[in-house]
Amino acid sequence: MAKPVKRLNPNWRQRIKEIGKGAFQREEMLILGFWKPKELNDKQFSQANQYLRETVDNLAKKRQDLADAFKKIKEAQDVEKIISEIRQKRIERSKITREKRRLEKQEQKKIHDVEDKRRRLVTPPFLGKGVSGKLLFEGGDNEKRELQNLPPLKDMADLSSFLDVELGKMSWLSYHRQVTKCDHYWRFKIPKRNGSHRIIASPKTYLRNVQYWINSEILSKIAPEPEATAFRKQKNILNNASPHCGQGIVIRVDLMDFFFSITFPRVRGLFESLGYNPGIASILALLCTDGERRKVVYKSEDWYVCEGIRRLPQGAVTSPALSNLIARKLDRRVRGYLTSQDLKWTYTRYADDLVLSHPKSDAPVGKILKSLDKIISDEGFSINEKKTAIMRNPHRQMITGLVL
Repeated sequence: MAKPVKRLNPNWRQRIKEIGKGAFQREEMLILGFWKPKELNDKQFSQANQYLRETVDNLAKKRQDLADAFKKIKEAQDVEKIISEIRQKRIERSKITREKRRLEKQEQKKIHDVEDKRRRLVTPPFLGKGVSGKLLFEGGDNEKRELQNLPPLKDMADLSSFLDVELGKMSWLSYHRQVTKCDHYWRFKIPKRNGSHRIIASPKTYLRNVQYWINSEILSKIAPEPEATAFRKQKNILNNASPHCGQGIVIRVDLMDFFFSITFPRVRGLFESLGYNPGIASILALLCTDGERRKVVYKSEDWYVCEGIRRLPQGAVTSPALSNLIARKLDRRVRGYLTSQDLKWTYTRYADDLVLSHPKSDAPVGKILKSLDKIISDEGFSINEKKTAIMRNPHRQMITGLVL
C-alpha cells in the first residue's frame, strides 16, 4: 500500500503572516516528517504536535489582535481626523436635539394656542374700544345673586352654556365694532306726533333670542318700584292714571330721550348690582346696548358706522325692563322727597312720563318742580320742559292719553 503524499500547505503565505516564518518552517517540517524528536514515541509526538498546533493558533490570534491594535494606534495618531469625526458626531447629535426641541416647542405652541384661544373666548380681555375697561371675571356677590334666584354666570362659557350658543357666536354678538359690515339690528323710523321721527332698533334673530333669555331669566326676576307702571304684566296706562283721579292738581313731567339717557356704563352697573362680576356684567350690558349706526357705501359694499356711545336701543327686548330697573333709584328718591314734604302727594311713572298729584290745587308746585329737576339731573336724566304740564281742577287733566 502506497504511503499518502504529504504536501505543503497551499495557503502558506497566509499562514506565514499568521504565525511567522520560523514557526511555519517548524510546523511544515513536523507535518512533512523532516523533523521528529527521537525521544518521543508516536503517541507522545502526536500529543506534542497537537499542543503545538493549538499554541501556534493562539499565537496567530494574538498576532492578529496586535495587528488590529497597531492599526488603531496608527489611525489614532491622525488627530485632525479624530477631531473631525468627533465634531461631526457632535453636530449630528446637536441636529437631532434641535429637531426634537423644535418639535416639542411646536407641539407646546399648538397646545398653548388652543388654550389661549379658549381662554380669550371664555374670559375675553378685549371686546372693543371704550367698553373693555372692566373685563374682570372675578368677584361678584354670589349670595345676593342666589337670593334673587338668578342664573350663576361667571364668564362667557357659563353664558354660552345657558343659552346653548357657541362661544365664538357669543363673542361675535357681544363685540363692539366701530365700523362693521354686519349690523345686529334692523333700524327704521316711525313718525311722532310733533312731526319728528323716532328711531327704532329691532334686534335680529340671534341677538333677539339672547335678549329674550336675559329678559326672562334675569331682568323679570327683579321687581321695579311700585310707582313704575309701564312694561309690566297686569299693569297699563289705567294703573298709571287711576291714583291721580279727583286730585286738585296734577303735574306731568316728561323725561327727555329716556332710553338714550341710559348708557352702557349704567347698564353694566345694574348687572353688577345684581351680584355679577364686572366681566360678565360687561358682556350682558354689551348684549343689551348699541350705538346709533349710519349706513355708508364704500367700494360697492355696505358698512355700518357707530355714531356716539352705546345706549339702550328703543326696540330691544331688554330695554323696557332695564329702564324700569335703572330708574328704581329715581323712583325711590322722588317718592321719598314727596313724602318728606307732604304725605298727601301721589307719584307714578309710566316709562318717561312722571305724574305727581295732590288733593289741594294750591300745592307748592314751584318748589316741588325745582327739587324734582335736581333729583332727575342727579340720576342721569333731564326734563323735557316743553312737555311739562300743570293741570288744576276743574280744568281738564290728561295722563298718557286718558282724561281723569
